[in-house]
Amino acid sequence: MSLAFTASDTFPRSTLTAIPSDEKPTYSNLKSIHKQLNANAMSVASNRGGGTQGHLATVIPPAKYNAIAGTQPWIAPTHPGPNPVHAAGATGPAITEANRQYKAQLDEFMLYTQVTATLKKQLLAVVPETFTSILAHEDFGYGLLSVLAILNHLDATYGTVSQDDLALNLQALEKEWSPVQPIEDLWNQIKACRVYAAPHEPIPDGAAIRAALKNLATTGVFTDAIRDWRKRVADDQTWTNLQTNFNFADKERRLQLTTADAGYHQANQAATPALPAAANGNTIPLYYCWSHGLGPNSDHTSMNCNTKQPGHRAEATADNMLGGCCIIHRRMGERAVYRRPDRPTRTETTVTA
Repeated sequence: MSLAFTASDTFPRSTLTAIPSDEKPTYSNLKSIHKQLNANAMSVASNRGGGTQGHLATVIPPAKYNAIAGTQPWIAPTHPGPNPVHAAGATGPAITEANRQYKAQLDEFMLYTQVTATLKKQLLAVVPETFTSILAHEDFGYGLLSVLAILNHLDATYGTVSQDDLALNLQALEKEWSPVQPIEDLWNQIKACRVYAAPHEPIPDGAAIRAALKNLATTGVFTDAIRDWRKRVADDQTWTNLQTNFNFADKERRLQLTTADAGYHQANQAATPALPAAANGNTIPLYYCWSHGLGPNSDHTSMNCNTKQPGHRAEATADNMLGGCCIIHRRMGERAVYRRPDRPTRTETTVTA
């Protein structure tokens, strides 16, 4: 076992996400720290505990570790003593082998010590000391504490979830998703809410499906896909099938938008051979944005608008404005020539008897 261990080179996370100094630890930010510490601990190999999860057992409770497939109860390495022990009358090869085993045990112990000390240092660096100082020894500070002992204290003291927290999590489950975003953002949003609720009040597949369908329906661009989904037999309406179904529908929708957009540009390019010729009466291509209307900027469309108005519809086009803006913008520097005629002056007619 090599002693060449450097956190910045070995750990996936050289630093953890810090808890703000003016906030108490919460279930959410503690869970994030747990996840990052787990990844770091697993990244350093160990033959112990089944040899499959690195040093993960140093940062999670034994029961949780033992529940992982392929693991065995973790027994931390111990220092093998100041010197190798040789049997009386040991031969040269036996002495060599005893020395090799001693060095391997010492290297393993030193690596374990370095890994756990670094994990503890990472944890203490991101949790305000106010919330851990009660654990510190009068003379040795945190030196005699394991990283798992500190985590257990934080979880027990600050990692509880209230009914209000669960209610807010349910609201986040239905947070509005826009079809401009990748559809994976919607799946990840729902997954995060379910993970949060799982240890307390799990969110079943049915609730997750209803939340996703509500979001998809609100966009107004998945009408056909939702209709097809509702036609499926109940046994096929699973969370996995929902993701597969709408991943395909979203892919097809984006492909159609891209194809239509390309065709629109090509048609305008064909109708406008060159920009200077526009002064002779040829058509200048215009591009539609739901929030701002028609204009000559090819980089400003409903799909890529940078200043969207409330209710913006990314799928709106000039052929189907979906109730969007109907203003036509001039090119930069273009002056208006047309002037609305004055209204006729009303004349009074005198009628004589």
